Amino acid sequence: MFSRRRFLARASQLSLLSAVGPSVSLAQEPLMQRNIPETGEPLPVIGLGTFRTFDVGDDPAELEPLRRVTELFFEQGGMVVDSSPQYGPAETMFGRVLGDIQSPGDFFAATKVSATGRDQGLQQMDSSATKMGVEQIDLMQIHNLRDWETHLPVLKERKAQGIYRYIGISASREELYEEYESVMRSEPLDFIQINYSVAERRAADVILPLAMDLGMAVLINRPFVAGALFPRIANQSLPDWAAEFDCVSWAQFFLKFVLSHPAVTCAIQATTSTEHLLDNLDAGRGRMPDEDHRRRMVELIGLSGRPPWS
Repeated sequence: MFSRRRFLARASQLSLLSAVGPSVSLAQEPLMQRNIPETGEPLPVIGLGTFRTFDVGDDPAELEPLRRVTELFFEQGGMVVDSSPQYGPAETMFGRVLGDIQSPGDFFAATKVSATGRDQGLQQMDSSATKMGVEQIDLMQIHNLRDWETHLPVLKERKAQGIYRYIGISASREELYEEYESVMRSEPLDFIQINYSVAERRAADVILPLAMDLGMAVLINRPFVAGALFPRIANQSLPDWAAEFDCVSWAQFFLKFVLSHPAVTCAIQATTSTEHLLDNLDAGRGRMPDEDHRRRMVELIGLSGRPPWS
């Protein structure tokens, strides 16, 4: 069904990295990068999401934490920002924040189309770059496969015209997986975005290996299961063996599980806290869990892969 050779080769590379300790302190180490298979373009492995966090109004008290987080994200080497018109005013609020900070001109802007019908889809897509305050959307995705048969031909045409650099699809619900796999097999996608975590692991059965086999980059959403993982480990201490892969917090534990899968290009996290942001970014530094660590991580969390809150 798919080539295991590429999977095993990438897993072997990650195991070698895990066996060698970091040569500098994590605070000084740059974010790990992974290449987009289609072009070889490198992306940092931790991205910034806008779901819920950027769904705010014009109140300066709400915007100020977002300004601090976004500016710090870029200062720390972050590049990938992911949004959607489905996230309320998130695209617009990100653009508002971007205009107020010192930002790199070449960051990677990703968003989605979430509409029914060609006209509504075109209207959405045409407005995204303006809302986000960028000249070009790097990656346009079809949100949860909504009317994908209508929108994908438009995305292909716009990529050929140079309007979008990459195109892809997204999903965050398991009931979409069968159709999702079918689209992956039949269409020339550059990216997929899928939910995957230590508690939601079904994407690793077929979708993630298939993405490797087909040469598609992978963005991960819900690495914390929309925050629901943290109550799961409330009052529990991080295991001592987490230090073996340079992990000092539960957030890093969850993110490093995601990043240690060889198919993953970038994990999308969202926060309004600069402290949490720095903690999350450190998951993209240092050693990664090996296969034994990953097995122990799953056993520790003690979930079947289909958590009751999904």
